[in-house]
Amino acid sequence: MMVGVTGKGSGSAEQRLYDAVGRWNADTGYGLADMIHAACQALIDGLDSPTLRELAGASLRDPSWDIRELVAKSLEELRIPYPGTVPPSFALATGGGVARRPGVDSLRLEVVPTPGDAGGGFQVEVYVNGTEMTSAAAGLGMDPYDILVPTNRLVAASQPRTVPIARCECGVYGCGSTDVTIRRDGDLVHWDWSIEVPMNRGVSFSAAEYDVEVARVAADHSWETAERTAGRRVLTDMDRDRLRSHGLKPSWVANDYRDHELFRVALQIDGDYQVFVDTLWRGRGPEEVAREVCATLALPPSEWRATWQAIDPTLTKPPKIAGPSWRPARF
Repeated sequence: MMVGVTGKGSGSAEQRLYDAVGRWNADTGYGLADMIHAACQALIDGLDSPTLRELAGASLRDPSWDIRELVAKSLEELRIPYPGTVPPSFALATGGGVARRPGVDSLRLEVVPTPGDAGGGFQVEVYVNGTEMTSAAAGLGMDPYDILVPTNRLVAASQPRTVPIARCECGVYGCGSTDVTIRRDGDLVHWDWSIEVPMNRGVSFSAAEYDVEVARVAADHSWETAERTAGRRVLTDMDRDRLRSHGLKPSWVANDYRDHELFRVALQIDGDYQVFVDTLWRGRGPEEVAREVCATLALPPSEWRATWQAIDPTLTKPPKIAGPSWRPARF
Protein backbone atom coordinates (compact mmCIF):
# COMPACT_ATOMS: atom_id res chain seq x y z
CA MET A 1 0.00 0.00 0.00
CA MET A 2 1.31 3.44 -0.91
CA VAL A 3 0.29 6.59 0.88
CA GLY A 4 0.05 10.11 -0.45
CA VAL A 5 2.43 12.41 1.40
CA THR A 6 2.80 16.08 0.77
CA GLY A 7 5.76 18.17 1.85
CA LYS A 8 6.15 21.90 2.31
CA GLY A 9 6.07 22.08 -1.48
CA SER A 10 3.96 19.92 -3.77
CA GLY A 11 6.64 19.43 -6.47
CA SER A 12 6.60 20.51 -10.10
CA ALA A 13 3.82 19.76 -12.58
CA GLU A 14 6.39 17.64 -14.39
CA GLN A 15 6.98 15.60 -11.23
CA ARG A 16 3.28 14.97 -10.72
CA LEU A 17 2.86 13.71 -14.29
CA TYR A 18 6.02 11.60 -13.94
CA ASP A 19 4.66 10.04 -10.74
CA ALA A 20 1.35 9.17 -12.42
CA VAL A 21 3.14 7.51 -15.32
CA GLY A 22 5.30 5.61 -12.83
CA ARG A 23 2.20 4.21 -11.12
CA TRP A 24 0.64 3.09 -14.41
CA ASN A 25 1.12 -0.56 -15.40
CA ALA A 26 0.94 -0.86 -19.16
CA ASP A 27 0.45 -4.63 -19.04
CA THR A 28 -2.48 -4.75 -16.63
CA GLY A 29 -3.92 -1.29 -17.21
CA TYR A 30 -3.66 -0.48 -13.50
CA GLY A 31 -3.46 3.28 -12.98
CA LEU A 32 -4.51 4.18 -16.53
CA ALA A 33 -7.49 6.30 -15.47
CA ASP A 34 -5.33 8.18 -12.96
CA MET A 35 -2.65 8.77 -15.61
CA ILE A 36 -5.15 10.17 -18.11
CA HIS A 37 -6.51 12.40 -15.36
CA ALA A 38 -2.93 13.48 -14.55
CA ALA A 39 -2.40 14.41 -18.20
CA CYS A 40 -5.52 16.60 -18.02
CA GLN A 41 -4.26 18.16 -14.79
CA ALA A 42 -0.85 18.77 -16.38
CA LEU A 43 -2.52 20.87 -19.07
CA ILE A 44 -4.35 22.83 -16.38
CA ASP A 45 -1.03 23.28 -14.52
CA GLY A 46 0.57 24.85 -17.57
CA LEU A 47 2.29 21.97 -19.34
CA ASP A 48 1.47 21.67 -23.02
CA SER A 49 2.49 19.61 -26.02
CA PRO A 50 0.59 18.17 -28.99
CA THR A 51 0.84 14.59 -27.74
CA LEU A 52 0.01 15.50 -24.12
CA ARG A 53 -3.31 16.81 -25.43
CA GLU A 54 -3.91 13.48 -27.17
CA LEU A 55 -3.03 11.59 -23.97
CA ALA A 56 -5.44 13.75 -21.96
CA GLY A 57 -8.19 12.80 -24.42
CA ALA A 58 -7.37 9.10 -24.47
CA SER A 59 -9.93 6.44 -23.54
CA LEU A 60 -9.65 3.49 -21.19
CA ARG A 61 -10.66 1.36 -24.18
CA ASP A 62 -7.69 2.46 -26.34
CA PRO A 63 -5.13 -0.27 -27.14
CA SER A 64 -2.26 -0.38 -24.65
CA TRP A 65 0.28 -0.02 -27.45
CA ASP A 66 -1.28 3.28 -28.54
CA ILE A 67 -1.21 4.51 -24.92
CA ARG A 68 2.46 3.53 -24.64
CA GLU A 69 3.30 5.60 -27.71
CA LEU A 70 1.36 8.61 -26.42
CA VAL A 71 3.09 8.42 -23.05
CA ALA A 72 6.60 8.07 -24.48
CA LYS A 73 6.11 10.92 -26.97
CA SER A 74 4.48 13.20 -24.38
CA LEU A 75 7.39 12.76 -22.00
CA GLU A 76 9.89 13.36 -24.80
CA GLU A 77 8.16 16.57 -25.90
CA LEU A 78 8.08 17.86 -22.31
CA ARG A 79 11.71 16.84 -21.61
CA ILE A 80 10.52 14.56 -18.80
CA PRO A 81 12.66 11.44 -18.24
CA TYR A 82 10.93 8.07 -18.38
CA PRO A 83 10.11 6.62 -14.92
CA GLY A 84 12.98 4.69 -13.43
CA THR A 85 15.68 6.84 -15.05
CA VAL A 86 15.85 9.71 -12.53
CA PRO A 87 18.98 9.36 -10.34
CA PRO A 88 18.54 9.03 -6.56
CA SER A 89 18.28 12.36 -4.71
CA PHE A 90 17.00 14.15 -7.83
CA ALA A 91 13.51 15.24 -8.86
CA LEU A 92 11.85 16.58 -11.98
CA ALA A 93 12.48 20.29 -12.53
CA THR A 94 10.05 22.88 -13.78
CA GLY A 95 10.57 23.22 -17.51
CA GLY A 96 11.95 19.70 -17.89
CA GLY A 97 15.10 17.88 -16.89
CA VAL A 98 16.12 17.02 -13.33
CA ALA A 99 17.39 19.00 -10.37
CA ARG A 100 18.68 18.32 -6.89
CA ARG A 101 15.69 17.33 -4.75
CA PRO A 102 14.78 20.18 -2.37
CA GLY A 103 14.60 19.62 1.38
CA VAL A 104 10.86 20.20 1.67
CA ASP A 105 10.03 17.18 3.85
CA SER A 106 9.90 16.75 7.62
CA LEU A 107 10.86 13.71 9.71
CA ARG A 108 9.70 12.47 13.11
CA LEU A 109 10.78 9.19 14.73
CA GLU A 110 9.07 7.47 17.64
CA VAL A 111 9.73 4.23 19.54
CA VAL A 112 6.45 2.55 20.42
CA PRO A 113 5.30 -0.95 21.48
CA THR A 114 4.57 -3.36 18.66
CA PRO A 115 1.03 -4.74 18.33
CA GLY A 116 0.87 -8.00 20.27
CA ASP A 117 4.33 -9.42 20.78
CA ALA A 118 5.78 -9.10 17.28
CA GLY A 119 9.50 -8.64 16.99
CA GLY A 120 10.30 -8.36 20.70
CA GLY A 121 7.90 -5.68 21.76
CA PHE A 122 9.06 -2.33 20.25
CA GLN A 123 9.35 -0.64 16.87
CA VAL A 124 10.72 2.61 15.47
CA GLU A 125 7.92 4.39 13.63
CA VAL A 126 8.81 6.82 10.86
CA TYR A 127 6.64 9.87 10.18
CA VAL A 128 7.22 11.87 7.00
CA ASN A 129 5.29 15.14 6.86
CA GLY A 130 3.12 13.82 9.68
CA THR A 131 2.17 10.55 7.95
CA GLU A 132 3.35 7.25 9.45
CA MET A 133 5.38 5.33 6.86
CA THR A 134 6.33 1.95 8.30
CA SER A 135 2.81 0.52 8.31
CA ALA A 136 2.43 1.64 4.69
CA ALA A 137 5.75 -0.01 3.86
CA ALA A 138 6.52 -3.61 4.91
CA GLY A 139 4.11 -3.27 7.86
CA LEU A 140 6.11 -2.86 11.08
CA GLY A 141 8.94 -0.57 12.13
CA MET A 142 12.35 -2.01 12.94
CA ASP A 143 13.32 -2.95 16.49
CA PRO A 144 15.44 -0.17 18.07
CA TYR A 145 18.30 -2.67 18.51
CA ASP A 146 18.42 -3.03 14.71
CA ILE A 147 18.90 0.64 13.82
CA LEU A 148 19.67 2.67 16.97
CA VAL A 149 21.76 0.38 19.23
CA PRO A 150 24.73 0.16 19.59
CA THR A 151 25.22 2.45 16.58
CA ASN A 152 22.69 4.95 15.31
CA ARG A 153 22.48 3.76 11.71
CA LEU A 154 20.18 6.61 10.70
CA VAL A 155 23.00 9.16 11.02
CA ALA A 156 23.60 10.62 7.57
CA ALA A 157 27.17 10.49 6.30
CA SER A 158 28.82 11.63 3.09
CA GLN A 159 28.98 7.99 1.97
CA PRO A 160 25.46 6.68 1.19
CA ARG A 161 24.29 3.78 3.33
CA THR A 162 21.30 1.47 3.00
CA VAL A 163 19.44 0.76 6.23
CA PRO A 164 16.40 -1.44 6.98
CA ILE A 165 13.48 0.73 8.04
CA ALA A 166 10.50 -1.66 8.12
CA ARG A 167 9.81 -5.40 8.46
CA CYS A 168 6.86 -7.73 8.05
CA GLU A 169 3.97 -7.47 10.51
CA CYS A 170 5.06 -10.88 11.83
CA GLY A 171 8.21 -9.19 13.13
CA VAL A 172 10.69 -10.75 10.69
CA TYR A 173 12.78 -8.59 8.36
CA GLY A 174 13.03 -10.55 5.13
CA CYS A 175 9.52 -11.95 5.25
CA GLY A 176 8.60 -8.35 4.39
CA SER A 177 11.21 -5.61 4.02
CA THR A 178 11.64 -1.91 3.34
CA ASP A 179 15.04 -0.21 3.11
CA VAL A 180 16.12 3.41 2.80
CA THR A 181 19.35 4.63 1.26
CA ILE A 182 20.49 7.67 3.25
CA ARG A 183 22.62 10.31 1.54
CA ARG A 184 24.02 13.53 3.00
CA ASP A 185 24.16 16.17 0.28
CA GLY A 186 25.56 19.38 1.77
CA ASP A 187 22.73 21.01 3.72
CA LEU A 188 20.28 18.24 2.75
CA VAL A 189 19.69 14.60 3.65
CA HIS A 190 17.97 12.38 1.10
CA TRP A 191 16.07 9.13 1.68
CA ASP A 192 15.32 6.81 -1.23
CA TRP A 193 13.04 3.85 -0.52
CA SER A 194 13.52 0.34 -1.89
CA ILE A 195 11.84 -3.10 -1.86
CA GLU A 196 8.33 -2.50 -0.39
CA VAL A 197 8.07 1.25 -0.77
CA PRO A 198 5.46 3.29 1.13
CA MET A 199 5.31 6.12 -1.42
CA ASN A 200 6.30 6.68 -5.02
CA ARG A 201 9.04 9.26 -4.43
CA GLY A 202 12.09 9.73 -2.29
CA VAL A 203 12.07 12.34 0.45
CA SER A 204 14.57 15.04 1.37
CA PHE A 205 15.13 16.89 4.65
CA SER A 206 17.02 19.88 5.92
CA ALA A 207 20.26 18.33 7.23
CA ALA A 208 20.19 20.47 10.37
CA GLU A 209 16.62 19.42 11.26
CA TYR A 210 17.32 15.80 10.32
CA ASP A 211 20.42 15.60 12.53
CA VAL A 212 18.53 16.98 15.54
CA GLU A 213 15.68 14.46 15.16
CA VAL A 214 17.93 11.44 14.63
CA ALA A 215 20.04 12.38 17.66
CA ARG A 216 16.91 13.00 19.76
CA VAL A 217 15.35 9.59 19.18
CA ALA A 218 18.65 7.81 19.89
CA ALA A 219 19.06 9.68 23.18
CA ASP A 220 15.44 9.21 24.32
CA HIS A 221 15.27 6.12 26.56
CA SER A 222 11.97 7.00 28.23
CA TRP A 223 10.27 4.07 26.50
CA GLU A 224 12.67 1.45 27.83
CA THR A 225 11.79 -1.34 30.23
CA ALA A 226 14.48 -2.58 32.64
CA GLU A 227 15.18 -5.46 30.25
CA ARG A 228 15.65 -3.03 27.36
CA THR A 229 17.92 -0.72 29.36
CA ALA A 230 20.13 -3.67 30.31
CA GLY A 231 20.15 -4.81 26.70
CA ARG A 232 21.15 -1.40 25.39
CA ARG A 233 23.99 -1.12 27.89
CA VAL A 234 25.26 -4.63 27.10
CA LEU A 235 25.11 -4.11 23.33
CA THR A 236 26.87 -0.76 23.70
CA ASP A 237 29.53 -1.68 26.26
CA MET A 238 30.48 -5.30 25.44
CA ASP A 239 34.01 -5.78 24.10
CA ARG A 240 33.19 -6.92 20.59
CA ASP A 241 36.81 -7.15 19.53
CA ARG A 242 37.56 -9.56 22.38
CA LEU A 243 34.54 -11.67 21.48
CA ARG A 244 35.55 -11.63 17.81
CA SER A 245 39.01 -12.91 18.74
CA HIS A 246 37.26 -16.06 20.03
CA GLY A 247 35.13 -16.37 16.89
CA LEU A 248 32.03 -15.07 18.70
CA LYS A 249 29.47 -12.63 17.33
CA PRO A 250 26.55 -11.16 19.37
CA SER A 251 23.17 -12.33 18.11
CA TRP A 252 20.54 -10.96 20.54
CA VAL A 253 19.97 -9.96 24.17
CA ALA A 254 16.75 -10.33 26.18
CA ASN A 255 15.22 -11.96 29.21
CA ASP A 256 14.86 -15.72 28.88
CA TYR A 257 11.26 -16.16 27.68
CA ARG A 258 10.79 -19.07 30.11
CA ASP A 259 12.28 -17.31 33.14
CA HIS A 260 12.28 -13.51 33.26
CA GLU A 261 14.67 -13.62 36.21
CA LEU A 262 17.41 -14.60 33.75
CA PHE A 263 18.93 -12.05 31.38
CA ARG A 264 20.34 -13.88 28.37
CA VAL A 265 23.03 -12.99 25.82
CA ALA A 266 23.01 -15.11 22.67
CA LEU A 267 26.15 -15.35 20.54
CA GLN A 268 27.09 -17.25 17.41
CA ILE A 269 30.25 -19.09 16.45
CA ASP A 270 30.46 -18.79 12.67
CA GLY A 271 27.31 -20.52 11.45
CA ASP A 272 27.90 -23.61 13.55
CA TYR A 273 26.84 -22.91 17.15
CA GLN A 274 24.70 -20.70 19.33
CA VAL A 275 26.08 -19.90 22.77
CA PHE A 276 23.94 -18.57 25.66
CA VAL A 277 25.27 -16.73 28.70
CA ASP A 278 22.68 -16.13 31.46
CA THR A 279 22.81 -13.66 34.35
CA LEU A 280 20.38 -13.55 37.30
CA TRP A 281 18.63 -10.27 37.98
CA ARG A 282 18.50 -10.85 41.78
CA GLY A 283 16.40 -7.71 42.20
CA ARG A 284 19.14 -5.48 40.80
CA GLY A 285 18.76 -2.55 38.43
CA PRO A 286 19.54 -2.81 34.72
CA GLU A 287 22.81 -0.89 34.88
CA GLU A 288 24.23 -3.23 37.53
CA VAL A 289 23.12 -6.33 35.63
CA ALA A 290 24.65 -4.95 32.42
CA ARG A 291 27.98 -4.35 34.16
CA GLU A 292 28.08 -7.94 35.39
CA VAL A 293 27.20 -9.28 31.94
CA CYS A 294 29.96 -7.24 30.29
CA ALA A 295 32.47 -8.30 32.96
CA THR A 296 31.59 -11.94 32.33
CA LEU A 297 31.93 -11.57 28.57
CA ALA A 298 35.37 -9.98 29.08
CA LEU A 299 36.61 -13.23 30.65
CA PRO A 300 37.99 -16.08 28.51
CA PRO A 301 35.00 -18.14 27.26
CA SER A 302 36.42 -21.22 28.97
CA GLU A 303 35.62 -19.51 32.30
CA TRP A 304 31.96 -18.84 31.48
CA ARG A 305 28.97 -20.77 32.74
CA ALA A 306 27.29 -21.14 29.36
CA THR A 307 25.02 -23.35 27.34
CA TRP A 308 25.44 -24.21 23.67
CA GLN A 309 23.38 -25.47 20.77
CA ALA A 310 24.65 -26.73 17.43
CA ILE A 311 23.08 -24.99 14.45
CA ASP A 312 24.45 -27.78 12.25
CA PRO A 313 22.71 -30.95 13.50
CA THR A 314 25.73 -33.07 12.55
CA LEU A 315 27.79 -31.35 15.28
CA THR A 316 27.46 -33.36 18.48
CA LYS A 317 30.45 -32.06 20.42
CA PRO A 318 30.66 -28.65 22.16
CA PRO A 319 32.59 -25.78 20.52
CA LYS A 320 36.38 -25.84 20.86
CA ILE A 321 36.29 -22.75 23.11
CA ALA A 322 33.93 -24.43 25.61
CA GLY A 323 35.01 -24.65 29.23
CA PRO A 324 34.18 -27.23 31.91
CA SER A 325 31.01 -25.33 32.94
CA TRP A 326 29.46 -25.37 29.47
CA ARG A 327 26.34 -27.53 29.05
CA PRO A 328 24.07 -28.37 26.08
CA ALA A 329 21.08 -26.02 25.89
CA ARG A 330 17.61 -27.44 26.47
CA PHE A 331 14.49 -25.85 24.98
